[in-house]
Amino acid sequence: MLNKNGNCPELVNMKTASGLSRAQVVMVLGKVPFFRAFSLAERERLAEEAASFLVATEGETIMKAGELDASFYILLSGGIEVIADQGKPAIALEPGEVIGEIGFLAQSVRTRSVVAREASILMCIDQSLMKHLRCEMREKIKDELIRRLLQRVLPEQASDHFSS
Repeated sequence: MLNKNGNCPELVNMKTASGLSRAQVVMVLGKVPFFRAFSLAERERLAEEAASFLVATEGETIMKAGELDASFYILLSGGIEVIADQGKPAIALEPGEVIGEIGFLAQSVRTRSVVAREASILMCIDQSLMKHLRCEMREKIKDELIRRLLQRVLPEQASDHFSS
């Protein structure tokens, strides 16, 4: 569910990563494959969006099936699990993985819940943030989302189409 400003959702216990300096955020972004096409200046620009960097504690729900949330998340550190219909972990995700991109693109409800399996730092990207970024940065985000979606559908061909 979106917060009153239409930005990244206000999660019950999830806090902004205010303990991280801007330099630390830039360093972390530089290690995450999602941002490999971003210049240092672009990663520094993203690091200015302090409210977009969130910390989830072990066991905390990051995303709940059935809720509307028009944002997506990039796991920067830690580990999270996608929960199957039976309430059991289905997929374990590591840093660099993206969750919620279908809800972001389709403005639809979440199909799965996601829980932190350890303390994790995530970047939340929503439409509000996208509007404030330069066109080149938005294009890089969109290209990476497309590449990742293609990788799921056509795993052998995705890297050929979007290699940089």
